[in-house]
Amino acid sequence: MELPQALRAALSAADEEYLTALSNKGTVNRAKKDLAAARPVVQRTGEASVTLSLGDTVCTIAAPLGSSTCSCPSSAMCRHRLTAILWLKEEASREAAPPAAPSPEAGPAEDLTALLAAFPTDQLVRQLGERRVSALVQREADGEGAAIREGSAVTVELPWVPATVRFIVPLAHSSCTCHSRSFCVHRAEALLTWQLRRGAVTPEALLAASRAASGSEGSRREICALVQEALADWMRTGLSRLPPSARDTAERLAGLSHVGGLPALERCLRRLHGELQGYFAHSAAFRTEGLLRRMSEAWRLSDALRRAGDREAAALAGVFRDEYRAAGDLQLYLLGLRAVDLPSGYAGTVYYFWDIRKHRFYAYRDLRPTFYEGRRRPERAETTVWELPGTLRQAWNCRVNLSGARLSGEGNLSATAQCRGTLLQKCPPGTVLPPSAVMEDFSSLLPRSRPGRDELRRLALLRPARGERQAYNQVEQRFTLRLLDGMGRDVWLTVRYRDWERDVVEALEKLAARWEQAPGLRPVFFGELYREAGRLCLYPIECFWDWEGTP
Repeated sequence: MELPQALRAALSAADEEYLTALSNKGTVNRAKKDLAAARPVVQRTGEASVTLSLGDTVCTIAAPLGSSTCSCPSSAMCRHRLTAILWLKEEASREAAPPAAPSPEAGPAEDLTALLAAFPTDQLVRQLGERRVSALVQREADGEGAAIREGSAVTVELPWVPATVRFIVPLAHSSCTCHSRSFCVHRAEALLTWQLRRGAVTPEALLAASRAASGSEGSRREICALVQEALADWMRTGLSRLPPSARDTAERLAGLSHVGGLPALERCLRRLHGELQGYFAHSAAFRTEGLLRRMSEAWRLSDALRRAGDREAAALAGVFRDEYRAAGDLQLYLLGLRAVDLPSGYAGTVYYFWDIRKHRFYAYRDLRPTFYEGRRRPERAETTVWELPGTLRQAWNCRVNLSGARLSGEGNLSATAQCRGTLLQKCPPGTVLPPSAVMEDFSSLLPRSRPGRDELRRLALLRPARGERQAYNQVEQRFTLRLLDGMGRDVWLTVRYRDWERDVVEALEKLAARWEQAPGLRPVFFGELYREAGRLCLYPIECFWDWEGTP
């Protein structure tokens, strides 16, 4: 069979190491087994390719071999293509091969080493970030770096990930065991390690380049393009095959967004990182639709920022922190508080206040970042602000007069040193909040549960006529209590079990047992409304048995 000269040269140069780099060791071994029973039929021979059928599949083998195609659904190098390549190699070996013309795959090893040495170091440094580059240089200095083998492919093993990267010509067809089809962080780390070993770059120059990259703001459009490239790669790969390194990618992109002055995109990516944490931790609270929603949010925002002009982009980029305005003197009542661990990478306590004069909710958020702390949730701290005589936790159900208060547009209170607080007496909430603040008719709650509304606008006080405890969901680790008003309209009080919410679940179980024993009780629930699976739900922040106070 007369093969195209370029294809014959590519087949001759493609040894087992090269084919493994195109796919993986398991697929190559499967193709070897299939070859024994294969009866390929050549359909046509083109100028640079051969099309043949293997049973129900049709493969077109071309040079370079990574550009070959197959009629099967696989987008990666499949066993059909590898079987066809192995069969063509055997056919070519039976014939006297004419002198091969120079081609990228048939060329000497210098072709590959020249490509690796010429790859822009600053691009690799920017992709990895200063922390990864510093760790790479330190490992090399300690003699604990990657293992590198050079042949028809350059194989770099990164045992600390772990991941194995195989570089071949052309570089676009190189592979990584993380299964990412884009130029992932493992490829960048492997390539920088190879450049250090070959002397193409020095450790000093590498560290200097990483510091310069971390100090520069970068291009808005470049950052957005990187975000979209990563998201597109994840969708091509599929969630079931998504590598754990996706968490590091989301965190790195969030850092780039911070440096690039894109706080809204940074917050979006932090929330996405939190969803990925739950996915890879096999959390009972994880929902696939939540992860997909975060991915689509990041895509839409990055696409809007990339296409926007400078003025429009400034509005889309948002601000790093709320702008606080003077609010004068406030008369507040600390109604409740809750521990939070947000997908955006912050954890701590949120304190909810009722404005006695304006009849609205405010919040003070004592949150700390967790994305730089080895993903550990910080210990609960007792917060002291506004020169109060004790902690905010001790001020629960107390009046607080606040002078010189400052508020954000969303209703968050500032901890500014210019604000002074006076702690007054403790009293039942029913003596402070008006009866109109407590909802006994649930018919008007649905509009307040819209996802786009701010958290403070989704807060509600409910006084149900009765409650029905549901069976504890062992699969989803979820406690559910159905709250009904006098007309039978329901709100589902739901809490998923998490380590920091163990006390909440235990308290609710005791509450439900007490309510079953005394159905005439009329507790008041304070919480945040939301919708889930077609239901109106309430996340409980506080529950009050003695709302008005015992006479």
